[in-house]
Amino acid sequence: MCVMISKNDRPDRELRLGDVARLFAGASTSRSENPDGIPFAVVGVRHLDDGLVTPLAELDIMSFSSEARALPFQLQEGDVLITGRGTVLKFGIVGTETAGAIASGNIIIVRPAPPVRGEVLFAILSSEGFRPKIEVLQRGATTLLSLSPKDLAKLEISLPPFEEQDLISEFVRASLATYSAAIRAATARRTLARSVLNTRLFGTKKKD
Repeated sequence: MCVMISKNDRPDRELRLGDVARLFAGASTSRSENPDGIPFAVVGVRHLDDGLVTPLAELDIMSFSSEARALPFQLQEGDVLITGRGTVLKFGIVGTETAGAIASGNIIIVRPAPPVRGEVLFAILSSEGFRPKIEVLQRGATTLLSLSPKDLAKLEISLPPFEEQDLISEFVRASLATYSAAIRAATARRTLARSVLNTRLFGTKKKD
């Protein structure tokens, strides 16, 4: 459970992740159940890509028996997403384009307690220095990743001064936006190149 955090707190005070954020797993989902239920866009592990989270319009749609089963797991802007179960440890930060989607059960949601910024938690948790602290929490002897919100909440964390968090937040958002734009541009160029090649190699010749 989150403790009360204020802007007057010393940034070097000893904190655990559970002190500055609420951590919980996503909703249990199944493609086969509730075919006639209420549809929601769902974020799965495959929708996390180097900090980016797939926009609502491109997510899979799954049905829930009621809103009560889905809404507790509805994502908010600034939520940090971490792989709870899977083969690879991934991270994502929820933006306006994904807010409102439902997190699947394979994802752990880290919801910052104001005035802590989600982008700051994302930068810390996904950093090369902090990732090993998360990886050692893996449960079981298999190669599959298995993390629990309870274990993650116990991790010690050091936050930057609150007056710096807005600047860090803007920097994280800007860097992810630039990365996203570069990916879209590269995808568009690849699609165009394939189209041109297919036309040149397999296109029909014009009749005389």
